[in-house]
Parts: sequence; structure tokens; C-alpha cells
Amino acid sequence: MAFVILIQSNPKVSHRACEGVRIALGLAAGEHDVDLILLGSAALLLTPDADEQVDGELMVKFLTGLKEFIPVFYVHQASGVNLSKSNYPIQSLSTAEIAAKISESTHFAIF
Repeated sequence: MAFVILIQSNPKVSHRACEGVRIALGLAAGEHDVDLILLGSAALLLTPDADEQVDGELMVKFLTGLKEFIPVFYVHQASGVNLSKSNYPIQSLSTAEIAAKISESTHFAIF
């Protein structure tokens, strides 16, 4: 089974972004194929100051764990977030590539 977790919530103002990462970690740790896709300000999850965001300390722990299970974090190419100092493996995707990943998945959740 392939899961796509799409996060579009701003982690500076909502706990939903952290919840999406938590769900992705749980699925990936359970040996499911998981693609995590970040849209817009959700890409702030991958910045060095992520611990200063809503649920930041938890989020950093979840992201660190998730990095062990998934090869890359996908970010929409139009996110506008500078990720040059990120410690995570990142791949930029176009809108069409994101749509293709979603359509190819067996399960999809949005946060």
C-alpha cells in the first residue's frame, strides 16, 4: 500500500502540520510506503528553526524519526520557502508531479 500525506497547514500557526508528520511517521514505521508532500508554508517544517513552531519540539523528533524511514521529503516547487540550510533530503515537485503521486497512491490524507 502506498500512502501520500500532504501537508498544507502553516506550522507557525497550526498543530495540524505536526499531526501530519506524526501520522506519516506511524505509517512509515509500520513498514508502509509513505510519500510526504509539503505545500506552501508547510515547507517551514524542514527549516532549522522548526523547533520554534507550534509543537516544534515534538515535530523535530517526528521528522528526525521519519528521516530514517523515507528517502526524501517532497516540497512543492512554488512553496517560496528557503530550504538551503535544511538538514533533510528534499526534492522539489511541480503541481503535475504532485497530482501524479496522489493519483498513484492507494491512500491519501491532507493536513
